[in-house]
Amino acid sequence: MEEVVSHKIFASAVQRLRLPAGRPLRVLDIGSGAGDGLALLTELHGDLAPVAAGRPLDYVGLDGDPGMVETATALHPVLGATFRVGDMRDRLPEGDFDLYLSCGVPYSHLTFDELVEVVADIMRRILGAGRRAAIIIDVLGRFSIEWMRNWHCPRWNYAMTFFEDTTERLEQQMTFFDRSSLGAAIAAAACSAGTRPAELGFTDRSILVGRHTATGAFNPSIPPYRTLINDLARGSSGVSLPELHFEPPTVGAPPEILHFFRTLAGSWNGLLDQAVTGSEKRLRALASALLRCEMREQRGLGVGHSLTATVIIDVA
Repeated sequence: MEEVVSHKIFASAVQRLRLPAGRPLRVLDIGSGAGDGLALLTELHGDLAPVAAGRPLDYVGLDGDPGMVETATALHPVLGATFRVGDMRDRLPEGDFDLYLSCGVPYSHLTFDELVEVVADIMRRILGAGRRAAIIIDVLGRFSIEWMRNWHCPRWNYAMTFFEDTTERLEQQMTFFDRSSLGAAIAAAACSAGTRPAELGFTDRSILVGRHTATGAFNPSIPPYRTLINDLARGSSGVSLPELHFEPPTVGAPPEILHFFRTLAGSWNGLLDQAVTGSEKRLRALASALLRCEMREQRGLGVGHSLTATVIIDVA
């Protein structure tokens, strides 16, 4: 599901650029890692055409880890794509880009002030280039149910585990954002750069199916929603539907956040209550319906595993 959500975010951003037909799409992928952003631009996702379909692609992936750059280069021998070692806090690669991309929450490695500085620098580059461009800012969501115990703190020591059976934990300080705080950072960056966004939107991704509902690394008391949904999607009859019931939090977050979770619980639990199970086909259909419910209900509040801001900067 994450790929579909990210695909739609990227496709919408490219559409808003209003590029002339046939003009190359020039992309700087900040914190490119193993090249997931490039894959999202160039590969099919379900019945969704590649984001860059019909255009030449001029792509530069930037990552601070030389090992990641080497891996990405080997994994993605795509025409027009290169990967480079570099830190987003330093001088960015030369070039006038249409899309300043990010996925995999690279901006959460920064403090609030560092994020403001990096985004302001990108905005200045866009103004200097003299044409419309988009910035995708991907961060960890502050009010994800995956880490409810840490909702009171916007920056904490995050252990980047993924697989449930791994003992390896890479821990470092990360910053978590809701829409209010990320919006404030974007506003401060725009003020510093002497501009204002022409368009600004926020999207929550993986609200109940974030990866750490499976690992239980930060909140072992919640059901492993991600694992259960994946089992349903495979048509497994071993999933007990009551396990998927969502009990919304009632304290620890602003009223708007708690109200959202109550609304989501009503829609999510309603699907479970009305579900007719039995065949593998029905189980797979239920998994799809639950995932669509999550995507439909999202409001870009910072309640998912990640929060993505789409910022369009226009040059008058």
